[in-house]
Amino acid sequence: MNKFILIALLTLSTQALFENSYTIKSANKMQDFRAILESDFVSMVYFYTEECENCQMAASLVEKVAEDQEGIINVFGANCDQINKDPNSANQLPYCSEDMLEQLPQISFFEPPQFKINPYTKEPMIATEHRFQGEASPQSLGTFGHKFIPNHVIRINTLEGLKHFETTDPKLNKVILFTKKKETSPILKSLNLHYFERVKFGEIIASPETQSLLDQFDIKDLPQIIGLENNGDNTYNHDIFDGDLLFKPIKKFVRSLASKDRVPYEQVNEKPKDDDRRNRRNKQNDQEEDTQKPVVITPTKLDQSVLNKQLLRNDKPALVHVYKDQMHKAWDDSLKKYKSLFDYYELQVDTPQDEELAKELFIKSYPSIRFYQVGNAGKKKSNKISFTKEYKLEEINKDIQDLIDDKTININEQTLQMQLSQFIADNNIVVIYFYQTPIVGLTYRVLSQLQEYYGKYKFLSFKNAPDMVIKQFQIPSQPAITIIFREVADKKELDEELKPEQVRQALFTGKHSYEEIKSFIDSFDETKKTSHKKVIEISTQEQLLEQCTKKQKLCYIALLNGEHKQQKHDEILTKWEYQLEVLDRVKNAHGDKQASFVYIDASCHDEVLLKFDISDDSLPNFVAYSKSKKIYSKLIGRFDYESINKFIERQYKGQSNNIQIQELEILEKDCEEVFQKRKEASQKSGLSDFDEEILKEILEEEKQRKKELEKELKKGKKKNKKSKDEL
Repeated sequence: MNKFILIALLTLSTQALFENSYTIKSANKMQDFRAILESDFVSMVYFYTEECENCQMAASLVEKVAEDQEGIINVFGANCDQINKDPNSANQLPYCSEDMLEQLPQISFFEPPQFKINPYTKEPMIATEHRFQGEASPQSLGTFGHKFIPNHVIRINTLEGLKHFETTDPKLNKVILFTKKKETSPILKSLNLHYFERVKFGEIIASPETQSLLDQFDIKDLPQIIGLENNGDNTYNHDIFDGDLLFKPIKKFVRSLASKDRVPYEQVNEKPKDDDRRNRRNKQNDQEEDTQKPVVITPTKLDQSVLNKQLLRNDKPALVHVYKDQMHKAWDDSLKKYKSLFDYYELQVDTPQDEELAKELFIKSYPSIRFYQVGNAGKKKSNKISFTKEYKLEEINKDIQDLIDDKTININEQTLQMQLSQFIADNNIVVIYFYQTPIVGLTYRVLSQLQEYYGKYKFLSFKNAPDMVIKQFQIPSQPAITIIFREVADKKELDEELKPEQVRQALFTGKHSYEEIKSFIDSFDETKKTSHKKVIEISTQEQLLEQCTKKQKLCYIALLNGEHKQQKHDEILTKWEYQLEVLDRVKNAHGDKQASFVYIDASCHDEVLLKFDISDDSLPNFVAYSKSKKIYSKLIGRFDYESINKFIERQYKGQSNNIQIQELEILEKDCEEVFQKRKEASQKSGLSDFDEEILKEILEEEKQRKKELEKELKKGKKKNKKSKDEL
């Protein structure tokens, strides 16, 4: 039985300068600086003290640099107060001397050594410090640090050079950047470090001399990135990168081409004892998966229907096994290792239809295992991570550990108090993962991404928590999971100010398997303790009053188009069915809120559209309606799970734009009769049903295309301008 104990919110020491940052690491001890001095990547270190006012003012600048340079330059915050408290660190780190303290804040860049070992003294070499001087801005700091990134990118100027680039290292796939910039892109240089000995990088600078190279690859616009995937005989398939020219999207593209025949860059030239230490860390990190109970997994047979309805809408990561006669040697071992952590699908290619489906999955060889991240609807092409028959389980596991991002909120001793206070006051259920391994456990990362927890739970992770915190939370060993939640006798208290005696803790004491952890987390969700009810349709004034007046103060109303009941949304669902599916998921996610969830066929009850000032071509739509306050707010954006979730969260935080409304009334109608009369009227006007539907689809597509274009122009103009400057 879980032991519930009453705790007060923790009162800790002064909050750290970068308390809300997940991109800025702490460098307050000698071991932190050892990682900086021995790193293969450029590091930027911001030196400050807690009493320095200028340091506080410049913190936002450092945050912006860390955000812009994520993956390119490592950014650290060094608290000189903390460094000078430790005699060993103070003696060995000459960065916080009395003279230095008078000049704070100070920024230094650490340039990786050209060689690991000094060829003359045979001693390990460390990074060179470069103090930044001048007016600091995100652009100037980035430019200053970029020049220290080691450059192993090959410059290609001729057709002979291209042939040599393609034929050397035949086992490696290649990436080529076509650009106008004469200096090598910092993104390309840093990616070369991330995938050194796994992908070969080249660049072609556009000029009259290299025009033949651009013509060979049919390059019209610059910059452009091309991936060369080796067919095994020094011929290549050309793969055009079509995402945003930013580090993360390009990294995902490069990762899909990475070879597994070479060791990663971070292991090159390391001593055997370092390999042993890394293996021990990896073994410790996998401990929670290895202790799971035996679970029998039966993969789902994949066909076109299952692909559209399940796989491309998956809320969990998924593995797809595609084969002909011979199964992948690592498939059974993958099922045993990951168990319920992923969803599993199998496709045995026997028919031409199977061949077409395999092509749609971008399978180029058999057998293959393809990995899918969470939420793949409409992104089939972007999921290009597949493990061919040469892959072993260890290689698959290493890639999966790298592929599944850490979406948890990383906290430390300084930020714990603030995060707990905020989330518990907002009536969230807070899950905290305590760990000592290099990264957050795979099981916990997957659980934190499940959409069913969106809006209710906050997943935090605490690395190397100090003894004081471990004792306060009664953590017996790590990794450990505990839940902090608010317990009230009456739900009305949730609208009142948080009281310390309402805060409780529940410590997870089971095995760290996916099933047991999820069952523990679900036990705190009131909506999962009762059967899920479908969203109710209302078509009369009596039903409206019952659902939106008598029961609740707030009513969420989905305005749908009943004429879509027969129109296919995809291969499986009609548009109407898809919209109801979205609404059911939303209600399950927010069913604990003091609100009703209903829907109206607004194409039939168009009097409702007039009240909410919504045109019939804007269906489906979603509104929050309060009869008592005579106000409503409406959704701006797409009618999908994510957009509606965000709309509800904004509404509950008081961030929505409320509009005054008079009494809402629904007239009783026979909707089938209404639709039939419209059909007859349209036929008299000369438009056939088919023509009318085509016209509607065209107008709808054009309207949606216009909205998406405007959104992309607003959102992507600055990003693309910035990335093109870098490339």
